[in-house]
Amino acid sequence: MRRNLIAVTYWACRAIAALYRRVGMAAATLMHRATLKGVGKGSRFQLGVRFADPNVVTVGRDCYFWRGCDVSSERRNAQLNIGDQVQINRDVHLDITGGLRIGDGVTLSEDAVVYTHDHGLDPHSTAMALPKTIEADVWIGMRAVILPQCQNIGRGAVIGAGSIVTRDVPACAVVAGNPARPIRQRLPVAQEVA
Repeated sequence: MRRNLIAVTYWACRAIAALYRRVGMAAATLMHRATLKGVGKGSRFQLGVRFADPNVVTVGRDCYFWRGCDVSSERRNAQLNIGDQVQINRDVHLDITGGLRIGDGVTLSEDAVVYTHDHGLDPHSTAMALPKTIEADVWIGMRAVILPQCQNIGRGAVIGAGSIVTRDVPACAVVAGNPARPIRQRLPVAQEVA
């Protein structure tokens, strides 16, 4: 009898937690649809996604933002444009000071960081904005750091987990390490699928 009660309690708690997540996601999605510059159909946001300046963010269709995602800027009116079917996982930080464009089908794994500005050693110095483009079908691995000097990540590129990217990444390149170096070349995405 006691075992059955424990099992029922366990499953009831799981059902309540799942309901809380669904209601929370619906509320967060409604809030971001109302506050962001534009949100495409089918895009969803978990609770805990933060945009420092929501008026400059445009999100495409069928995108997914996990909790802990943080978008910030050191300057006003910096732009963030996100394409369709982009997934931004838990605890990703996007600095959009220099402006950031993310293409269709991009995945940013947990704890990835993207910087678009640099400044001198004085923390009060003016931020030097460097625009960045992450082209379509790019995968950025867990805990990868994309430094401001990297202004373009080419279509179909893969950034290995924990990599520190200090320069531009060519299309279909697989890079890894600190600093990130090319380790192989992928086939173009259209050829891999065929």
